[in-house]
Amino acid sequence: MMKKAIFSFAIAAVAALMVACGGNKTDNNAGDAKQEAYTFSVQNNITGTTGTANCHIPDLGAPMSFEVAGEGDILDVTATVKVTHRDKSELADEPRATTELWISGRQDDNKDTQITLTADEEMQKQIIEWLSQPAGTELNIVFKGRVPKADLDKLNAKECTNTLVL
Repeated sequence: MMKKAIFSFAIAAVAALMVACGGNKTDNNAGDAKQEAYTFSVQNNITGTTGTANCHIPDLGAPMSFEVAGEGDILDVTATVKVTHRDKSELADEPRATTELWISGRQDDNKDTQITLTADEEMQKQIIEWLSQPAGTELNIVFKGRVPKADLDKLNAKECTNTLVL
C-alpha cells in the first residue's frame, strides 16, 4: 500500500511539474503573430461613368469605401459607393443586366491594372429602382469581387480612374 501511495504521489508531482514548466501550456504569443488586416484605398472617388445613357444620372465624385477579407493571393473585396441622383436626369435606357465598378491605374511600366467589382442580383434590383427616382435620391451601391492581392497592391493608395458602369 505504501508503494501505491508513493507511486500516486510521484504521478501527481510529475503532472504538477509539467503544468508549471509549460507541458500543458497554451501559446501566449499567438496574438503577437496575428496578421494585420489588409487595407485598400484609393486617393479619389468616382471619376467617370459609362455603360448606357443612364450613366449620366449619378453625380460624379461619389465617395467610396472598401473592405478586404481573406488571406493569400486572392482576396474578397467589398466596395460601397454612395451615389446621388443628379438634377434633370431621368431613366433613358433599359438598365444594364449588371452594374460594375472599375478601378484602374497606370503602372510605371506603362501598363494598366484594373479590378472589376460587381453589384449582386439584389443590389441590381435596388439600382433599377433608384434609376427612376427623382433628383437628390441617394443609394449606397455595394460591389463585391475576388481580386488578386498583387493587383490591389499596384492600385493601393494611388490616384485611380474609378468608373461606375451603369
